[in-house]
This record gives sequence, structure tokens and C-alpha cells, in this order.
Amino acid sequence: MNRSVLYIDPPAFCTAVEGLVAPALRERPVAVAAPGADRATILALSAEAKAAGITRGMPVAKAKKLCPDLILRPPNPRLYARASRALFEILRRYAPVIEPKGYGHAYLDMTGTSRLFGPAVDVARRIQRESNQRIGLELAVGAAANKLVSRTASEVVKGLAAEPPSRRAAESPFLSILAGSEAPFLAPHPTGLLPDLPQEMRERLDDYQLELIGEVAALEQQQLYSVFGTPGRVLHQHARGIDPRPVMAPEVKAEFRAAHTLASDTNDLGLIHPLLRHLTERLGQRLRQRQLVSRRLTLQLAYTDYATAKRSISLPLAALDVELWDAARRAFALANIRTVAIRALGISVDRLVEADLQLDLWETEERRRETGDGRRETGESSHVSLLTHFAEPPNRRTAEPLQSAIDRIRARWGNRGIGMAPMLSR
Repeated sequence: MNRSVLYIDPPAFCTAVEGLVAPALRERPVAVAAPGADRATILALSAEAKAAGITRGMPVAKAKKLCPDLILRPPNPRLYARASRALFEILRRYAPVIEPKGYGHAYLDMTGTSRLFGPAVDVARRIQRESNQRIGLELAVGAAANKLVSRTASEVVKGLAAEPPSRRAAESPFLSILAGSEAPFLAPHPTGLLPDLPQEMRERLDDYQLELIGEVAALEQQQLYSVFGTPGRVLHQHARGIDPRPVMAPEVKAEFRAAHTLASDTNDLGLIHPLLRHLTERLGQRLRQRQLVSRRLTLQLAYTDYATAKRSISLPLAALDVELWDAARRAFALANIRTVAIRALGISVDRLVEADLQLDLWETEERRRETGDGRRETGESSHVSLLTHFAEPPNRRTAEPLQSAIDRIRARWGNRGIGMAPMLSR
């Protein structure tokens, strides 16, 4: 099933809401800034203020020189929150999953809702009309198969909504990017349009005279990795319109954690490795229940003397118990460089991705390199870990059905339905 994501982006939200409360402010240059501070900067501004040359972050004194008629309003979080709640009441009628991104901004996952609400394009237009009629807010909306492209599309059309009312189009701006056309859409736009691109990366791209997204997309992944490190790989994907991040509701955390405090301080691997197995099984269950996989596992240790240690391991999209346990043991071996007894340990998995989007990436050469020659420690292990003794590295085609069967047993009989077993000789 093709994904469908909308990004809701009310242009100049704060000043637009101020105009709803005080109509005299409409079509006037308005900015939001902290009152009475000598070094106060502009926090938000209207389209008219932007047309006068004012930018976000500009000192108020400079803004007043550029635009003597500028109207300054103090921040009003309660007002903005109330308007945002009113908008989200509309959004909740159409989208089963909503990920807020600040006041009035949100990702909507419309995947699989076409039979109920119609095409995402029609839903976007309906939301725009209801917002305009019921609240008085205009919305810029981008639609695409993922979060990155939908947000970029909203930025492209938001320029139309940012124009003063006298020059705006009669209809609220909207842009839909068809699946498969993400890279051609992004190519002619400046790199600064990519969402969440750190400022230091923007500056480095300027240094290399890479001004357009298409110029970045034309580079090999290894070239970007050599300049930016691991973020360069993400940049390579984003420049080509690839973004597997799921739309996450507020109640769904962007990372999962499991921790345990030992009854007695110890550094006995015979006790610690089974504990790592137990913690990673808990995390694996939560990932699979949400149909997510993780790109990174982080292990934290707390010693008897209150010192701590931490180590992260990159994962090639993992959700199976055997994969997470293997990563946890490797992280432990790298983090535990002291002889002091351990008091507590915790594991977290983050950089979550929807599982059904990346099935073709499960078995990769990168995975083979990271798992090495497949050797494992001896001792007790779960039934699932026996996979590591029949396939080196673990074969996902075999592991997935077995993992699914184990999950069904746990669902019916509880976690004790699958116990520990001694290692089989090879």
C-alpha cells in the first residue's frame, strides 16, 4: 500500500492568530517579540513584515529601523495553544495518526483512508476550507508519500500564502507530489529547503557550491559520507526524496527504553547476558507491536562507584530479538572497559522506521560486515538465539516466521511461555 502523508503548515501562524483576536492587525506589519528586552529578537512575523525586509531572529531595534510602522506584540502561548487545539479538532476528524510539529503544524498519515474520506488531495482541500470557515486560518498543505517531501512541498507553496492578501491566490495553496516523482520535484529547489538540515551542513554545502538539491542527489553516498560522516548518508537519501520515518502520534515515543537495577552488584557475564536478552526481548516486542524497526541501539551502564558508561551500535533496521540481543552484547563488550561491578544497565532503541517500507534492506552486506563471522558466546540462550548457530549471519527468511511464532506463544501464555534452554552442541 502506498503511503500518503499530508503536512499542515499555517503560514505566519502566531501573527495570523493575533489578527483573529485583533482584526485591526490584519494586513499590517506585525511581529512577535519579548517586550522590554534591549536585545530582544523577532520570534514570528507577518507576511507584510517579511515583505518589509524583516526576518526571524533579527534584533527588534534593527527591525524598527527597516519598518517604522512595525507593530510589536508580546508572545501569547495560551492564545496560540487555543488556536492550535481548534485546528487539531478539525484534523482529528480526518486522520487516524497525527504528529504535531509545534503550534498549528502537523503531519497527517492518510495511508489507507481513501475509502473512508476519499483521496488525500480532496481531504486536504476539505481541511483547508473548514479551517478558513471555522477558525479563519489559511493553511498551506503539502501531500506526498513521506514526511520530508510533504513538508518540502508545503514550504514551496507557502511562499504563495506568505504574500500580502492583495496578491494572494483566491484558493489556499496546495501541492501534491506523486509517488516516484520525489527526486525530480526536489532537484530544482535550493538545499536550504530540506527540512531539519543543520546550519553547519548548509554552510558546508555552500562552501562546496552545492546550491540545489539535485546537485547533492547527483553525488555518490560515499562522497557525502566522507565529508559529513553518518549524517551524509541521511542527506544522500533526503536529497533523493527518500524518508522512511513513520508519522508518530504524540503518545508514541521516538525511542523505546528498558532498564534494570541488579539485586547485587556484579560483572558476571553469566548473569548479565541473560539480562540483556530479557531487556532486548521487551524492546523487540514493543517494536514489532508498532510495526517498527530500529536503526540504533544504545546501552548504558552504571557502576557501583556511580561512574557510568555508554555505547551505541548502528543497526541495519532491526526488530528481531536475536538481532537486538546480538547488538546489546556487542555494545556491552565495547562499553564495559572497567573491572568495577555493575549496579544497573539500560538499553534504548531509536531512529525508528516503519518495518514494511524497508523489507528489501534486511539482508545487506553492511549487516554481514557488522555481524562478523557469526560466532557467539557459549552459555545459556533463548530458543530464538539458536538461530545464530544455524545461520551466520542470522537468516531473516528463517528468523521472521520463528519470531512470529514465539510472539504468538508469548501473547497467549505470557513471557514464561518461552523459557531458557541449554546451548546445543554443534
